[in-house]
Formats: sequence, structure tokens, C-alpha cells
Amino acid sequence: MNTLRAFPDSKSMDIDETIRQTVGDIIAARSGSFPQDLIIDRQRLGGGAEATEVALVTARYRTPRNRPTMLRVVVKQLDGRAAREALVYQRLVAAHAVQIAPELLAVESLGPDSALIFLEAIRRIRAWPWQDQAASADVMHRLGSFHAATRNAAQALPAWNYEAELADMAETTWTVLDQCRRDPEYAALGRHIRALERVILALPALRRQLLCEQPFGCRPIHGDVHPGNALLRQRNGGFQAILIDWGRARPGSPLEDVSSWLQSLCFWDAEAQRIHDRLFATYLSAFGMERSLTPDIRAAYWTAGASNALAGALLYHLSIVTDRQQGKAARARAFQAARNWMRIIRRAHDWSGIRQM
Repeated sequence: MNTLRAFPDSKSMDIDETIRQTVGDIIAARSGSFPQDLIIDRQRLGGGAEATEVALVTARYRTPRNRPTMLRVVVKQLDGRAAREALVYQRLVAAHAVQIAPELLAVESLGPDSALIFLEAIRRIRAWPWQDQAASADVMHRLGSFHAATRNAAQALPAWNYEAELADMAETTWTVLDQCRRDPEYAALGRHIRALERVILALPALRRQLLCEQPFGCRPIHGDVHPGNALLRQRNGGFQAILIDWGRARPGSPLEDVSSWLQSLCFWDAEAQRIHDRLFATYLSAFGMERSLTPDIRAAYWTAGASNALAGALLYHLSIVTDRQQGKAARARAFQAARNWMRIIRRAHDWSGIRQM
């Protein structure tokens, strides 16, 4: 179901009543009648960094036969630029990603830059299942199938000048890292700063090459694949990996999603490093390719990884490292993660042959 209702005066509309009415409509579409004695409970959730609010809504009601029933949905309030996620769900996810995303139940437009989206509530099976090799491989398999199916769907995505934002973020990252290396406590982070400089200077050319790399090319990607955005849902007697938070979906290289997933796993799980190539081969097979990691694929993969690092991943960890209010353990973990991202940038530098560009 995907209902869309526009309100002329969004500021005066009571959000609670909007949620109540929409959830009632969702139930009515499933049962054939509006629920009786409908009671709505809203519990704020964490996550959804760009959303104004993410809430778990529990609806308790009675069926026409007076049977007590319950339905849970996740409601995201999106304002400003974040409202593009509503269009992502309507245009891309509902059409091409039903096997790797929560079901879209409804969208309520509250104005030109404000919306509510109503999504299937996923019951978390395990808090951290990604040390399970089968679960990690399922993400790779579903990503490969999703990317293979969206080759000609880039026009479905709402506009976003990602390349300009990436360039700005890369410059900011260099500035912060340059400040870090001048502090003896963080000097080790500056070991590959010359490689970082060369990658940033060559970034426009590297990006053009990456987005033309065949057979991957440029097509819709999730844009923020990591264990925090991956859940397991129970489906057809088994477990199925899905991705949430599609707000950063955009046209890009599928290898940006692949690198984001594999590198985030490797940061937190040493076993993932050992099976890295096996997981990558699972993706290639689902995408419709031979399972062989050729030198060209590896070069493009490391370029995609460097793009992810410069898009905010490295800067995020540097901000924790330099924040004296953070605990010692958190800063130590961020320091190691920042070093890992710098190694990826170094590999992109070496594999792409920047010196010859």
C-alpha cells in the first residue's frame, strides 16, 4: 500500500492525528474496514540521523468481529533536504528494492519540504548478527541483486549534487587531518597524508573513471551500507537481511556500497578480513559476473573505498579522536578506525596509479 495525502496548511496540522488517521487507513486497506477503538502509542527511536524524528508506532484496535489486534509501524518525520528520502522510497525502493528494504506502507506530504513515511516495523532478531558469515553474505547477495536490477533506474532518484558535496567534505577532511598530524598524540594519522593530498587532487578524474567502470557503471545505490543500517527480518520461515535508512540513496558506483559494507565489517570483526574476498565474490555472482576479483575490479573497489572515506567516514572518526570530552576507549577505537580509512586511501592511491595521472 502507498497512500499519499497532501495538507494545504502543514504547520497547523497535528502530527499525532495525522499518524492516527494514516495508521487507520493502513489497517483499513488490509482488513477492509477502519479499525474500531483505535489506540496509538508512539515511542521515539534512535537512528535516522537526518530525520527530525523516528518513532515506533503501536496501534491497538478491534476487528469487526471484536477481536483485539495490534499493528506496529515505523514512522519517520523528514524535513528540509531529508524529505528527499520519501521520494527515494516511493520512486526507487517500492519499485526495485522490496527484497532488501522495509515495506513502504504510506507517505504523507506535509508540505513541499516535509513528509511522514510509514514503514514496516522490523523485529530485530539479533542485536549484532554480522559476525555470522551467512548473514553477512546475505547482504552481499541482496545488494548484488538490487544493483543488477536498477541499471536503468537512476532517473527515479531525486536530485542531489553529491559530487560537489564530496569535494567539499574531502577538503575539510584534509584540513582536520593536517591539524591532527601536528599533534604528537595523533601524528601516526598523518603517515599517508601525501597520498591523501594526491587522491583529493585527482578525485574528479578518479570519480569519472569509477562511474564509467564496466560492468558496474553508475546506477542507484543505497549510499550508506554498514552494520548499523542492516537488520534481519523473519520471512518465509527463515531470516532475510534488509537495509534501512535510504536517505543517502543516489546514483553512484555499486562498488561504493560493496566497499562500505565490507570495510565496516572488517573494522569490527577480524574474521571478516579473512573472508573478505569470499564475500566480495558472493556479490559479484549475484550481480551476474564471474567470481574472480580481477586487478581492474580491485582498483575500482579501492577507489570506491577512498570515496567513502572522503564522504564523511574518515572525518567522523577524526572528530571523535580530537574531542577531549569523549572517553578514552571511544577515542582509541576512533583512532584505529581513522588509521584503517587512511590505509584504504593509500591503497586507492597505489592501485589507481595516481602518480601517472
